[in-house]
Amino acid sequence: MPKLGTEYNKEALFNKLKSKGILWCYSKMLSYQELGDELLIEHVLKYGDFNDLKSLFDIFNKKRVEKVWIDTLISDKRFIKLNYFLARFYFDKKVEADYFKNMKNRRYEKLKLLAS
Repeated sequence: MPKLGTEYNKEALFNKLKSKGILWCYSKMLSYQELGDELLIEHVLKYGDFNDLKSLFDIFNKKRVEKVWIDTLISDKRFIKLNYFLARFYFDKKVEADYFKNMKNRRYEKLKLLAS
């Protein structure tokens, strides 16, 4: 069940990230509805500060945030330190940083397929 004011809180977090320059777009009229939940979660995980992360977990349940993390960030080698931090601090995973180094990089594999 969504928390009271969830849509308002999502919009507020979106506007905060947009004003920080974290969410940029060629269109100045980009709205939260166009971006959607998954991209908002992904951008907060990648580029948000502690207050942004706190807001994220206040708005979305932990399982939803973890699913986006697994689907979009966990295999991205550019974010090994961030993934280690998120895994240990937010998702209660008992892993070491080497765990992320040994993962197959999905982003790299997709780019390889596009290039061929």
